[in-house]
Amino acid sequence: MKYPHLAAQIFNVPLLVHPQKLDAIIAGLGERLVGTRVDRAAQASELELPAEMFSTRKGQRSEVGYTVTDGVAIIFASGALVHREQFNMADSTYFVGYNRLAEQLEAAVADPDVHAVLQIYDSPGGQVSGAFEYGDRIAALRGKKPMWAIADDLAASAAYLAGSAFEQFAVSATGYVGSVGVVMRHVDFSRALANDGIKVTHIFAGAHKVDGNPYEPLPKDVQASLQADVEGLYETFVQVVARHRGMDADAVRATQARTYRGQAGVEVGLADRVATTDQLISELAAMRPRAHPVGQSARSTASTKGAPMSGNAQGGQPAAHTTNAAPAAAITRESLERDHPALFAQVRVEFTAAGAQAERDRIAAVRAQALPGHEKLIEQLATDGKTTGPEAAQAVLAAERSARTAHAASFASDAPQPAPASAAPGVDANAAAKDTSLPIEQRAKAEWDAKPEVRGEFTSFESYLALRKAEESGRVRVLGKKSA
Repeated sequence: MKYPHLAAQIFNVPLLVHPQKLDAIIAGLGERLVGTRVDRAAQASELELPAEMFSTRKGQRSEVGYTVTDGVAIIFASGALVHREQFNMADSTYFVGYNRLAEQLEAAVADPDVHAVLQIYDSPGGQVSGAFEYGDRIAALRGKKPMWAIADDLAASAAYLAGSAFEQFAVSATGYVGSVGVVMRHVDFSRALANDGIKVTHIFAGAHKVDGNPYEPLPKDVQASLQADVEGLYETFVQVVARHRGMDADAVRATQARTYRGQAGVEVGLADRVATTDQLISELAAMRPRAHPVGQSARSTASTKGAPMSGNAQGGQPAAHTTNAAPAAAITRESLERDHPALFAQVRVEFTAAGAQAERDRIAAVRAQALPGHEKLIEQLATDGKTTGPEAAQAVLAAERSARTAHAASFASDAPQPAPASAAPGVDANAAAKDTSLPIEQRAKAEWDAKPEVRGEFTSFESYLALRKAEESGRVRVLGKKSA
């Protein structure tokens, strides 16, 4: 096989590319891969589509490759996407590097003569290597300047991954978006080589060193390993698109790598609207900051009922009369869209972006209140579109208290009944009072408890105990009382 470096770009590696375009690329490379003569004249022309094919608006081309029209930087990505550089390796496809597109975008955002950016995709996608990093570089620039993208006419797979990272993603009426999936092709040349009398022998160390090579059929265990790799990349792709677009991951997964044309792409959430490239350039151009305010000043439109205007009128003389200006007509959504379409487009974009960010922040705040056992409640609150973080915390704590109360009640219902209390054995107070084997304190206490007349004679047990101790020691003798 000739040109192994070309085969390594498309075979036995996962790709974020539309499968039909992959077929076309393979067809373009087929003759070279098997070693037959290739018509080089077909490769002489530049295959990147010129800017004029996307827009009727003329612009000035910058040093780094993007075009500036009315302050809008326009970046073109036409062809398959690769990790680095750009090269023409198939008759049907021009290859563009993620690195070049990211550098153009970063330069445009930093350009003081640029106030907005429009990225135009006409790409089937491309390599996995570099695709996710390219998307991260786009997302990191959001909020610095208005950054929009459009599928005109195709943003599939890796190109869609990148487009989803922009603040607004449009699709032309006949354009296609989607193909959120991963594909890998393995080619087996063993029979072709055998027919040509060629045998390839692998000399290697490490059981998996030559997995997936094109000189033998693909073993089942190697196919399973490659499938697992593709599945992992697919899940990452789904999660990234869901995060960029503010969609539920299940909704992205439900597309099953389909591509959608125009309005259908909007309806499934993969695009924000149907538009043309010229329309987006006009709207972005209208967002250019103006040097001077447009319209009447607040002072000239103010109503000064019943009071003279402050300051001087013409010629520095005080105003001779009061002004009763008519109240300004209320501005409605309909009137703003009708009378100021460019301003309406700018406000809509800014509010849409702010609203989307606010909703992402709200969802994050709600999910931050999660407690084990209340995952379903948290997801319900996160997706209801209204619950705030503090409200979610209160709801979760209330649910936790309720759960603990029910748990405690369950324990209490299962606990055995307490044993009835039994009466202490009776004590003969008179016998205790006369039992000289007991300490004087115990005998005195027994007599105190048993005889009300004793309690009536002494103010406290302590005074009675003092008397008994004195009697016991012989220091005091009560007249008329018989000795024990």
